[in-house]
Amino acid sequence: MIYFTQTKLPSGLQYIEAPLKDTEAVTILVLVKVGSRFEKASQNGISHFLEHLFFKGTKKRPSTLLIAKELDSMGAKYNAFTGEEVTGFYVQTASQNFAKAWEILSDMINNPLFDDKEIERERGVILEEMNMYYDTPQMYVQELAKKAVYGDTPLGRDIIGSKKTVGSITREQIIDYRRNNYQRANMTVAICGQKDSDWRKVVDGFSRGNIANSSDFVPADSSIAGPTVSPHLKKTDQTHLVINYKTFPVTDPRWPTLEVLCNIFGGQMSSRLFIEVRERRGLAYYISAQPHNFFDTGLLSVSAGVRTSNVDEAVEAIVGEARDLSQKPVADEELKRAKDNLIGHMALALEGSFMTAEFLADQLFYEGKIRQPEDIIKRYKSVTAQDIMKLAREIFEPNNTILTLIGPETDKQKSKLEIIIN
Repeated sequence: MIYFTQTKLPSGLQYIEAPLKDTEAVTILVLVKVGSRFEKASQNGISHFLEHLFFKGTKKRPSTLLIAKELDSMGAKYNAFTGEEVTGFYVQTASQNFAKAWEILSDMINNPLFDDKEIERERGVILEEMNMYYDTPQMYVQELAKKAVYGDTPLGRDIIGSKKTVGSITREQIIDYRRNNYQRANMTVAICGQKDSDWRKVVDGFSRGNIANSSDFVPADSSIAGPTVSPHLKKTDQTHLVINYKTFPVTDPRWPTLEVLCNIFGGQMSSRLFIEVRERRGLAYYISAQPHNFFDTGLLSVSAGVRTSNVDEAVEAIVGEARDLSQKPVADEELKRAKDNLIGHMALALEGSFMTAEFLADQLFYEGKIRQPEDIIKRYKSVTAQDIMKLAREIFEPNNTILTLIGPETDKQKSKLEIIIN
């Protein structure tokens, strides 16, 4: 059991604190309900751009170096991330440094300079990040696969944006976007670790000052369906592929069944895909199946990198394993192993202050409530072989199958792959 308190402050900010005894560290995690899904097409990438700029100086600390020096002098780990629906900031440090760490992080969020020179400098950094991203097919295929499912909609666009949109974003747009989205009612703050001061008192000062309404939220387009094969030509030494099956958000009561199904399918080294595709056939170095959730939809994604000449066989093997899960109940031993694997991973993750903060904050952010680990374990244990087979039949349908590939011969493979997934 995790001992925590959850409070909604007058400004609308969701606040969680979870004191831990067996640690000398503390984690501060701030989640903001803003990401690429909240952007206009002409401003695609602005959420990620803004995340970078928070580290580029404040009125009190007018340079990146001054911010970094203070955090580094505490031995802190700190970073930020941007997704489709969330932007996050975190600092991990020794517990005695909590007040200072919080003051720096809140200063970055509350008082950014957005200096013109820094904006232009960081624009160049992001364009190079984009080049690195495009040159890494294992990463880039994931965005291409999402686009194949959701099309030219906010959810289907690249988180990082495009060279055209990032190249045209202005300082005024950045300021307006922050004003409209970085309101306290859009924020969840989780503090977890050794408590040697009054955390709530410090956070109360940050909580004041609510600001304008957030950007519009465009619902996911559920009409986009397969079966489709989306090829992308690129000179690579292997072909990287993603097979996406549309599912549902984490609030759906079937989510625990989906997690167990994914674990059996491709979530561990004894999973069906790992054994069949890698160990028995030697077709791939990496292969996995993972569930992804958004506010109103979800995906089950199978990812693999295979020799170009083996793409047909690999896809046929993946589709075959999906078909078996749809037609035959999993054995008791395999079902128990998958549940125990999920439970064990959760126990290991919750050893640290960061993962505990993330565990609590993510639930409140996406579900509006927090479950104890024991409750989640109970839900895993209640999943039956019949539940898995029923869900597999719903998900692993040809018309719910979207295959995306990036490699040197994908256009030649398209026709045969369409036959395989049908």
